[in-house]
Amino acid sequence: MTNGTGTESLATSGDTSMPASSEPASRTAFHPDNYTHSCHPLYVHLSNVLGSSLVTTPFDGTGYGSWRRNILVALSVRNKLGFIQGISTRPPDSSPLARQWQRCNDLVVSWLINSLTKDIARSVEYSKLAQGIWSELEERYSTADGARIFELKKELPHISQGSLDITSYFNVIKQLWDEISSISTNHCSCGGSKKADDEQKLYQFLMGLNDTYLQARSNILMIKPLPSVSNVYGILLANEKQRNISCTSQFSSGSASFHVGASGFKFTKGGNPRKTAAHVEVESSNNSFGYSDAVGSEQTYSLHGLTKD
Repeated sequence: MTNGTGTESLATSGDTSMPASSEPASRTAFHPDNYTHSCHPLYVHLSNVLGSSLVTTPFDGTGYGSWRRNILVALSVRNKLGFIQGISTRPPDSSPLARQWQRCNDLVVSWLINSLTKDIARSVEYSKLAQGIWSELEERYSTADGARIFELKKELPHISQGSLDITSYFNVIKQLWDEISSISTNHCSCGGSKKADDEQKLYQFLMGLNDTYLQARSNILMIKPLPSVSNVYGILLANEKQRNISCTSQFSSGSASFHVGASGFKFTKGGNPRKTAAHVEVESSNNSFGYSDAVGSEQTYSLHGLTKD
């Protein structure tokens, strides 16, 4: 059956080889020459301006692995990875896309240069192709990844919790793990290797904990199979919160307030405002004092670090 335009209608035919609805496909389908479509690799959004940087901190020659990852993510979001990977090649001069391709290439060149410090940018600013800049940076700085991995793995055994809370300690050690993973060229997704790597991370995390988590650490190591690092982090975080609540409760139950006046000391115990000290005596021999309240009861308390003037 055909419609008024002579196009065969498949929606009502018995052919089931086509999807019931082609609406999702129509959103992403575009003509190869229509670079105004948002999914076209040569499409330029209004926010993609010349002179902007792809990263918050320009690359200064150190931390290339982290900088490289941020650049790849930023270009992927802008659908411009093909310009540094060599996938998007320049069309012939006769092509209607030639001018738009050059525009996109120059835009990526500008982004890369502005993501470098001035000293490094000067060494690549005359490169005409974004792929050429990227290849030169890869060749120049990726060779230092081995030394960086050695430095990070040497630092890992010395990471400990110290005065940090669980969250801060976990963030410090996880940052090292992620950086090693991002610049390592020996990636294996097989089950055995990943399991061994996860266990190694778990042991590193547990070894750096303070002794206050000795019991929690022992309980975790008795779990078979061993939980993931993320699960252990959740367990220890809950343990830390429970410790803080317990400490706060103990402090509140045993607290008392002391007020120093011009005429001497005043002691207030409990929450009953009528039971206040009428008289305080300080004995210099043992820094103890006694008081009698409104109902005549007497008690003796010790003052630590307090002397009689």
